[in-house]
Amino acid sequence: MLVCRCRIEYSGRSRSTIGSGDRIVLFKPDSTLIVHSPSGFKPVNWMSAPTDVAVSYADGEVVVYGQRTVKPFEEIRLFVEGVIGYESYPGLSDRMRLSLTQTERDMRDFLASNPSLVDPLFRLKSVEYKSPLGFFDLYGKIGDKYVVVELKAVTAGLPAALQLKRYRDWLREHLRQEVVGILMAPAVAANALTLLRREGLEYRKYGPKEVKPRPRGVTLDGWFG
Repeated sequence: MLVCRCRIEYSGRSRSTIGSGDRIVLFKPDSTLIVHSPSGFKPVNWMSAPTDVAVSYADGEVVVYGQRTVKPFEEIRLFVEGVIGYESYPGLSDRMRLSLTQTERDMRDFLASNPSLVDPLFRLKSVEYKSPLGFFDLYGKIGDKYVVVELKAVTAGLPAALQLKRYRDWLREHLRQEVVGILMAPAVAANALTLLRREGLEYRKYGPKEVKPRPRGVTLDGWFG
């Protein structure tokens, strides 16, 4: 990790230059090269692996070269004007994969297995029902009325309410009868709730924390035990 003052020139997918400024340069073990400014989370420039890195020193100037010789060819040059700090951490390793929990899919699958949590009279007809406007998370009936359910694992905003309205309107026109629309999320934004009430759509508080983990299967050791 190199913290330095530098200017940057890049060529490859496009051409760009960045004037002198303080930068944080990361040289990752897989040869990825990333340049950050002191603010913001997006890098100002980067080179994905495989990247060959070389350094030259001439006429009092240090230049860091990064090149990707695979197509498309890319090159980045960092003209280092002053080094603020440098640290090296050899032997870094991370072999774990990201494991997502408590997602909309978890909510969908759990509610599909427990449709009474949507409504005591809800009868599930389909999961991820395909329509020209997209996929209904849950589709079924309450009594003689068809129902479309939209799920959100986080606070539902106006886009979620508008999406549910579009689904309900399309289904109502397609079936030529009244349709119930239900938005289920742990919370809902004020403007989204206003739209739901104006359109006769329902909001029911339900989030990923209500999803119960699936019971673990019996292992061979457990069976013998």
